[in-house]
Amino acid sequence: MGHHSPSDDKGPTLLILTCLLFSLAFITTVLRCWVRWGSRKIGVDDGLMALTTVLSIGRMAIQIVSVRYGNGKHREFVSDHDYQIINMLTWYTQILLFPTICLMKVSICLLILRIKDTRTLRYILGAVITGLVLTNLECLVVLLAECSPVKAYWNGTYADHCWPAAVRIYSIYLQASYAVATDLICTGLPIYVVWSVSSIPLSTKAAVCGLMSLGLVATVCSAIRAASLGTTTDDLSYAYCIAAIWANTELFLGIIAANLALSRSIYKYFSEHAKKLASNTSGSRASRTPNLRNSLIGPSRMGYVMSPEPSMAFEATYIPHSIQSFASAAPLKPYKNAATFFEMDEIEKGKL
Repeated sequence: MGHHSPSDDKGPTLLILTCLLFSLAFITTVLRCWVRWGSRKIGVDDGLMALTTVLSIGRMAIQIVSVRYGNGKHREFVSDHDYQIINMLTWYTQILLFPTICLMKVSICLLILRIKDTRTLRYILGAVITGLVLTNLECLVVLLAECSPVKAYWNGTYADHCWPAAVRIYSIYLQASYAVATDLICTGLPIYVVWSVSSIPLSTKAAVCGLMSLGLVATVCSAIRAASLGTTTDDLSYAYCIAAIWANTELFLGIIAANLALSRSIYKYFSEHAKKLASNTSGSRASRTPNLRNSLIGPSRMGYVMSPEPSMAFEATYIPHSIQSFASAAPLKPYKNAATFFEMDEIEKGKL
């Protein structure tokens, strides 16, 4: 306390990195769900990834507010009131973090099963998913039960109403350790599954494996996130900001890597739709002129036909001056009985 620099503020770094990574995660998730929905192939894995992205929006919004109160600064540069607000908001972001990470990794496991569904793979991924739910749930339970009342976590009465901070920290160590193991599994399994499917082209296999390898970066971030936590609670506005930076990097890179693994399908979907749109546009232009010409020279227009020539219709009949000539403005009389345009053309040909 007292030996830190006021310029040592990690809040801007948290905001810039979070907004950048979230933008990429949001765009790729929207494209993924759009393509799956348009192709009528949307599944539970897509829904879970969409839910993960929605929860991350709430988490990011809370972090933006916390930086306004001084999150990222050292304790001596933050007022007591703002420090309590930061701790309260940090508690909420942790509540959102663990279910969000769990949903993201369960989505990846289900995506692997959509690529190749075998009995052995179902057992392996079922065990992985069970462990993910349990390890993230225990962190959530510890956070909720750590203090009684809960607001003691941030209102300055922590020592009197809460468990030792080591309980929460070690529960996070357990969760992070299992997260590292599952990251390795969720990165290695897609590579194994994709390479074992003979119908997938070699270039596609290489691209998918390369993109899924981004999950290894998330693995490193998960390990650093756990290592950045300590059992001391005297400078949480700074320490938890650093932990949040690594947690957001882990979360958003995991979402981006999972979505980009489907980038070939996304590209194919939009390229095919672009070709269809171009084909329909050129076809409509090509047919517009003949259709217009036919409508002008054909015997019918808008369900009406021209009256017969006066010389044919009124042969040897006196025509009063009040009746206009065909050349000036001959009236058009409608067909009766609502015939189709094709039928009207045939009728007119018969008459003529």
